[in-house]
Amino acid sequence: MRKYLYLLPISLLFACPPPPSEDPLSSLLSTLALSNIQVPAEYTVVDSAKQTQLDAVEATATKNSTCTKLGAFYWEIGDATGTYGYSSVNGSINGSTILLIASASKWIWGAYVLEKVGTPTTVEQSYLRMRSGYDNLDDNKCNLALTVNACFTNGPGRDGINNNNYYNSGDLNYFYYNGAHFQAYAALNPSGLTPALTTYTRAQLAAEIGNTLFGGSNPGIDYAVPQPAGGVRTSASIYAQFLRRILNSNLTIRNYLGADLVPTLPSAHPTQAKYSPFVFEDVHYSYGHWVEDSSGNDAAFSSPGKFGFYPWIDPTVTTYGIIARYSTSGLAYAESVYCGRLLRKAFATGVEQ
Repeated sequence: MRKYLYLLPISLLFACPPPPSEDPLSSLLSTLALSNIQVPAEYTVVDSAKQTQLDAVEATATKNSTCTKLGAFYWEIGDATGTYGYSSVNGSINGSTILLIASASKWIWGAYVLEKVGTPTTVEQSYLRMRSGYDNLDDNKCNLALTVNACFTNGPGRDGINNNNYYNSGDLNYFYYNGAHFQAYAALNPSGLTPALTTYTRAQLAAEIGNTLFGGSNPGIDYAVPQPAGGVRTSASIYAQFLRRILNSNLTIRNYLGADLVPTLPSAHPTQAKYSPFVFEDVHYSYGHWVEDSSGNDAAFSSPGKFGFYPWIDPTVTTYGIIARYSTSGLAYAESVYCGRLLRKAFATGVEQ
């Protein structure tokens, strides 16, 4: 096993406009955003058979400006059996650092719902693919909410007039990226799930979802707010366990990665989509996760979060990867996606990008 440590200057990447607010962000939660800061994880190769590929990943992470501009971050790549390798770049974030993961929570929620229903019906196809007409959530109105339903009914919502639970009939069957679809599913329980989560607190939500996804023993899925679409607080190491359970077919969502895709780019699909944070890319959305299949990209499955936490599964459903960091830059999610794509390519080719 060989270990290396690279540290390069921090700068910023400007890419595409940020999405409307849909993930937890407030002064109240800022103090909860990043904890357990420890010493950096040295570049570590766990699987020596992947040495060349991991060396290419580390070189890309520490030399390519698209990645060094992220500031402090941790990367990890592995497969169904475990981690191939990992490293901290530009700072002290490591695999155990607890972070607000924002919209990376959506993949967890999608997996939870599919675990409960087994086969998605037209109800799940509507809510989990963000075509339900519920798209008015302002996440800041959930920060003091004590229950799932309180988050759903608080307001005013995104439009500044109606509450988070406003139903926009004109958006029904159009893709509109917003956490209200998932909040409505949790609060209204349209599929009659047991237990109903309507009155659940964040602690109850964490226990129910964590235990369901991890075989009865939650390893550390926590909710900073009772918001399925963006409230999770956890570490890269715990999220990696979730991704490995998908790869191992322990979770139903493994059979629905990239299933029943909906177009998301309004300019390319004006009769099917109204808003996407990927404002220049013709990517698609499935059950709580993206398929990065726009021209020139690799069609990986992912769920980038507002603060830069970016998990993915490669298009062959063989390997997973994570970029873990916390940034309040409005472009944090895009920055991490662009770096993550380079890391995936470096690993796939064994060539520094």
